[in-house]
Amino acid sequence: MIFPSPSRFRWNDRAWLERTGGWLLLAAGCIVGVAIAADGAVARGINGIAGITWFAAAAMLVASRRGRTEFWPRLLAVIAIGIVLVLLVKPSNLAWALIGFGIAGAAIAFLMPRDGLVWAKILPALWLPEHLGVAAVKAIVREIRDQPANVRTDPPPTAALVPLAMIVAAWGAAMLVERYRIRRLRAA
Repeated sequence: MIFPSPSRFRWNDRAWLERTGGWLLLAAGCIVGVAIAADGAVARGINGIAGITWFAAAAMLVASRRGRTEFWPRLLAVIAIGIVLVLLVKPSNLAWALIGFGIAGAAIAFLMPRDGLVWAKILPALWLPEHLGVAAVKAIVREIRDQPANVRTDPPPTAALVPLAMIVAAWGAAMLVERYRIRRLRAA
């Protein structure tokens, strides 16, 4: 047999998808940082690898939550929060990335008591697809208005730590909310 059977893949193992997707997202944040610090063709190549890794992590994390009754409302809420962050938080400002994603991660964990930590991981995982989607819409609007509609293929002009900081801020703030919730439950 040339290809392994689908049953040999772990796409139905939610815990594996979540765990692997989380580690892959952290790796993608590091790879993007290297791409930003690098220059020229090397940076573009590394940036492509980072993008593929980031999209794979997003797919795995979202797949880890599929099939649950609250999946679609929660996914749409996280997408909406992500779009707000794409529009408000510039990827060149480390402080605003930490503040914006930290507040958003904490809010998600607070508002989604069950699986809030996973949804807080999904927030930065969806940031890149949302960021690219908003950039494409802006380019289309500029083209329609007969303005130059260039789309950047080089790594973004951000501080090298910003992508990883977004991930860690959302994830870390959600973990703090979860720990607070657990302490309250134990005290009660």
